[in-house]
Amino acid sequence: MSTRFCGYCGKELRNGSRCDCKESLDSGIYGGGIVTEEIKTAVSDNRRQIIIGLVCMLIIIYALIRITVFIFSGNADEPVVRSTRRDYEKPVTDFVSAYNRNNAWKMIKTMLPSDYIDSEKKKADDEWEDFITSLEDSLEKEKDRLELDLGKNIRLSAEIIDKKELNNSELKEITEIYSGDFGADDIKSSYKLKVEFLAEGYEDYDIDKHWVYVVEIKGDGWLLCPKGDGYNPGEYIGLKYK
Repeated sequence: MSTRFCGYCGKELRNGSRCDCKESLDSGIYGGGIVTEEIKTAVSDNRRQIIIGLVCMLIIIYALIRITVFIFSGNADEPVVRSTRRDYEKPVTDFVSAYNRNNAWKMIKTMLPSDYIDSEKKKADDEWEDFITSLEDSLEKEKDRLELDLGKNIRLSAEIIDKKELNNSELKEITEIYSGDFGADDIKSSYKLKVEFLAEGYEDYDIDKHWVYVVEIKGDGWLLCPKGDGYNPGEYIGLKYK
């Protein structure tokens, strides 16, 4: 026989008796408000199912959000990062990325106009791959030298700590490099950036601060000039400017 309880005060009732609590008596109906244990259990189970359903729905919504971010991030291998990098900083950060990945091809594209690269590649297409390989070998050798002082797994990072407008003589020199050597006459903007380069290995690190030039060329965007102020990024791709 199932146990019965008052639906108002919860008192256990025996032999089908009516509860004597005020709410039950005021109801005016015999058995009013009386519920069985089975009904209470059913209500409890129903609430539990509702809670489980809500939790499952939240999990599904969260998964859909993650999938959406994954699809529209543009890169499944890297986290989504909202960058505040200014356009003129891009060639510096791309240069560092190319160095860390030992990617000579990307390093070339951070410095030289695309039309010049295409023309040079067409002139010696058979030798182009050998040229890229030789540059990447040079990068590896430089890292090997750094590892002797700093330890294994050399990583480069850069922080731009100052920016200046180019004076007339500097702008003239940079213009002559890009127009005379690379056939790019339309320099839209240019800056002189002071960059703190950090080379770090497992055992030690080294910090150097250099001024470099960045130029905005029509059709190519911002490029890192192979000549700096006492520092020549172009040496990494076989260009040496004094």
